[in-house]
Amino acid sequence: MEITLDRSLRLWWVFIIRGLLFIALGVYLFAKPASGFVALGFSFGLIILLAGVAELLRAYRDYGTGNRGWHLFAGLTDLLLGLILMSHLAASLVVLRIIIGFYFLFKGITVLAYRKHGNAAVLILGAIVILLFVGMIWFNPVFGSMTILIWTAMAFVVTGVLNVMLGLRLRPRN
Repeated sequence: MEITLDRSLRLWWVFIIRGLLFIALGVYLFAKPASGFVALGFSFGLIILLAGVAELLRAYRDYGTGNRGWHLFAGLTDLLLGLILMSHLAASLVVLRIIIGFYFLFKGITVLAYRKHGNAAVLILGAIVILLFVGMIWFNPVFGSMTILIWTAMAFVVTGVLNVMLGLRLRPRN
């Protein structure tokens, strides 16, 4: 499957600006980890708040369907949780670490489940390392916060570089 680029795209420069902003944000997270982590916590709360608004709009739009009550409940829950996390940044930072820890816990258990399909010793060792990583994220706040921050910063830099490259590739040739 090949993706073709339309070089006549008039807003190619938007990719470059967005890429430079992503790179700047990644560099900022590396340079100012404490304030960067607080910003991530606030952003986490904002995303949950916006998800709640979207869920409430869905509940409003789905008038007459059987799932409306569930969407209304989920939307109100997300809205309330988002407001709480945005107003209590310390709580959002803890919740962020817990959720990421649960994500990796699930991944570690998944690796254990696949031990029958590969080198069992390597997969068990890998699962143990992942589970130790989960413990460090959950029970060592500094390690958990810095790990989340470093990986997020790297993701922003890589995303930014790729956006700049795409913008340059979309730029019309004279």
